[in-house]
Amino acid sequence: MPNVPRSAKPIFRVDLFPPRSLSRRAARNIVLFLTGLITTIGFIFWSVGAWPVIGFLGLDVVLLSLAFYFSFRSARQEERIELAQGNLRVTRISVRGERQEFDFQPYWLRVVLERGEDEQATLFLRTHGKSLEIARFLGPDEKESLAIKLEAVLRQTRCNPADIPI
Repeated sequence: MPNVPRSAKPIFRVDLFPPRSLSRRAARNIVLFLTGLITTIGFIFWSVGAWPVIGFLGLDVVLLSLAFYFSFRSARQEERIELAQGNLRVTRISVRGERQEFDFQPYWLRVVLERGEDEQATLFLRTHGKSLEIARFLGPDEKESLAIKLEAVLRQTRCNPADIPI
């Protein structure tokens, strides 16, 4: 694969992140609200002599907090696609911060969007019998949009490298 220095200015770049509909601040506020509500309910049960209920109510808050923790932890993954001077580089950063880089020669590269029976879509970069799935965490419409953009940029680089929009 081509060896392009990291300092080469990208012609095209897209950073992909898993979609999240809830911010960390909103999640914290939800947990704090539920903690206050459960504390009040727990006090009512304690006052009537049903003190064991408090532990089960507290368990709900702990489980909700863990669910938010793992959800936001998975949001740390990232995928970057960069096209620069005869090289397309896909950089993946995992949840644990591990980095993987894949380099492709864009002239021979094909962008393939495969649709399954259940409306799921899979986006691949293919070249010389090798295949790499990209944008795993995006929805079908987002994958289709990315495929169209990538195809357009790759087509333009193949036709006339001097006319590539920056």
